[in-house]
Amino acid sequence: MKCKTLLILSVLSALGSGCQSESEPSVDLSGVDYCTIEDARVDTVRPAEGETPIDDVNWFARPVPNPSGAWLVAYASHEQNYLYDLGSGERIKIPDRSDAVATPDGLYITVPSYYTSDEYIRFYDASVLLAHLARGEDADGVAPVYIHKHPDLRKVYYQSTGVVSARGDGGPNDLARTYRLMFSGTASESGFRIVDYTFTREGGDTVSVEATEPMKLCPEVENDLNTPFISKDARYVVSYTSSSSEEEYSPGSSLKLFEIMETRPEEGTTSCREIIDFGFAAGKADFSYDNRQLTFHISKGGYLTPFVNGGLPADTTTDIVVVDLDLDANGDIAGHSEMRRLTTSLTEGVGNYFPAFLPDGNLYYLFNAVPKESEEDKRFYFKVTSPNGGSSSARNFFTSESDRAGAEAIGKMWHGACAAATPAPKPHEAPWIMASLTSRQCRALIEEQWQEGALRRESLDAVCERLS
Repeated sequence: MKCKTLLILSVLSALGSGCQSESEPSVDLSGVDYCTIEDARVDTVRPAEGETPIDDVNWFARPVPNPSGAWLVAYASHEQNYLYDLGSGERIKIPDRSDAVATPDGLYITVPSYYTSDEYIRFYDASVLLAHLARGEDADGVAPVYIHKHPDLRKVYYQSTGVVSARGDGGPNDLARTYRLMFSGTASESGFRIVDYTFTREGGDTVSVEATEPMKLCPEVENDLNTPFISKDARYVVSYTSSSSEEEYSPGSSLKLFEIMETRPEEGTTSCREIIDFGFAAGKADFSYDNRQLTFHISKGGYLTPFVNGGLPADTTTDIVVVDLDLDANGDIAGHSEMRRLTTSLTEGVGNYFPAFLPDGNLYYLFNAVPKESEEDKRFYFKVTSPNGGSSSARNFFTSESDRAGAEAIGKMWHGACAAATPAPKPHEAPWIMASLTSRQCRALIEEQWQEGALRRESLDAVCERLS
């Protein structure tokens, strides 16, 4: 739909007061199409046309760092893990049924106990799996290099990995790595736990492994609703936290970032401190390898959509957002600045979800082209893009009540003008619509659609200023 403005807005002053300077020319917004929203440019799509399609994806997909720098990911389809080269399109089977997650240094691929034959956590030598991929041979028969047999870690069903410390180059004669894995709860016990694994090799092929006792994730993370992920350096956890244990939106609940302050394996506990309260609902998030960015998906209709198996339900859309993190002089995460919405899904049951960073700084995400309940053939794609794309950047408008209210009003205004045939967004969903617009689109929308009785024009114009 083309939406054309009939009037002209004055230019915002250099001081941001909202008043026009006599010496500045006005900005012509006539003809601005604010209903058409462009997603960030996609650099690669797999499977490409003519390649074997993917008709099922179980849960998430994780990056596999490798010496060549290829865009490798591990994913599961029809309860079988695969290793997939998003550059060449080559894919092979690898062991176990789901949730294959590489360590950030790319030396091992881990699988949680829920998806292994004996219900114990497994580590595989990634170099062996990569060699199979190079030859185009399935590797689902490869044996693990380590099995963690612990009665309290049976049937944990998703994990994330970080490197606590490292010595040596990982070669055959010099290796010492301590990895931190964070696992979900089990089928019978909720709550996440952390385990530290120390791998050592002092000559030859023999690797010795020592594992700590499981430690419950910080009590500061309340009602996480299956969203926590750990950073690549094992220092931080990002998780949605809720005032309610029910899977429904609770005012005041929010995506938050914590630092792990202490691990106490002898007591089975950890402690954290909150660093950032983002102020909005979001699903599973992923840290970039340098801790400078965070990516996650937002959801309309399905609330958080913490799990996706075989596609999205018909009443849900999901989209990709990236937030820039601020590091202090010591390299510690201290806050956040700009955020960018990279995709905007307008068809219910079709969406973009579970984004993850590649080691080179790009990111990829899953896209389902057909709703889960549809009778059509299912199709899933991996899309690679830059985290710095999108139509615009914005300062976080959820941390100020006045900005959030303005963004909500703008989101509802856009829905009424451009997508009235679709279900209306909920109050906590509507502000994200504004993040899909450019500053010019936002101002043109207000110019044409604002009506008396709504929030003051000046307040809405000020919220548009948060877009660049």
